Amino acid sequence: MKIYQTNDIPILYDEQSILSTYHFLKANVVRSRTPFSVVLLSIRYPERYEEEQQSRTAEQILKLLRTRLRQTDVLFTLHSSLEWGIILSQSGEEEAAAFLQRLYEEVNTAVPAYDGTVRSLVASVTEVRNSDVPWDDLLTEARQALRQAMKSNAGQIEFVPVAKQITVERVKVSILEDRDIFRDVLQASLSNVTMDNVQLVTRAFEDGLEFLESDWYYSSHTHIIIMNDILPRKNGLEVLHTLRKMPNNGKFIVFMMTKRNSEEDMIYAYENGVDQYVVKPFNLRLFEAQIKRVLARLWS
Repeated sequence: MKIYQTNDIPILYDEQSILSTYHFLKANVVRSRTPFSVVLLSIRYPERYEEEQQSRTAEQILKLLRTRLRQTDVLFTLHSSLEWGIILSQSGEEEAAAFLQRLYEEVNTAVPAYDGTVRSLVASVTEVRNSDVPWDDLLTEARQALRQAMKSNAGQIEFVPVAKQITVERVKVSILEDRDIFRDVLQASLSNVTMDNVQLVTRAFEDGLEFLESDWYYSSHTHIIIMNDILPRKNGLEVLHTLRKMPNNGKFIVFMMTKRNSEEDMIYAYENGVDQYVVKPFNLRLFEAQIKRVLARLWS
């Protein structure tokens, strides 16, 4: 593994050394629901540069990159001295494009031109939102896009969709309601909630004790809990306290259904870990919209 250590950060890796970093990030992207972007960056018309110009220009741009990247970003070399790769952690293609636009402007002013022309960059951006795309396939697509950018205008950014498709995520939903009719109504309402990247798996429980005695809530899946505050045996607040004591309690998104609408009751519920406070009677279409909004925010 070749790693070029300097006093600056980030470290400059070679193309082969970046493979383990890519595998780690893409394995984590589904669990964290946070995309990252792979940027390939090049000087436009690199063949027009003489060897000395290539060396000096590459040194100046590399220095600029090191001062603009974050400690969590990864910088690596490509085959040409006037091409670089960057992994922008926790950044989608919009953030990557904004970064590149700022970089383009700085290069125009900070990197002197030896032949009287303005130095101009082009780039391809691949947003990674799933763990299915091999590194070689991504690089092939990204390089083709970079070549296309070189044929276009200065400052061109080509976006590569090969890894952007979000993996379908299994989300558990538990309904804790003792009234059969209302429980059926909630299940029917949830069947109207459809999203391309989410599969809802729903189970219903008659009370809190039945839910807590099951093994349904022990997995690592995101888990939406829709429960009445008053239940036979263990009530909603008792269930809530149990869930929030769990080490991975962040996976639970709790909707508390109640007839209590005082500010004190709401404040108490939110302070104890409720995510949505739903006052009965409530509009089912509004309830469905709230569920969809929660699901959409998982990948926001």
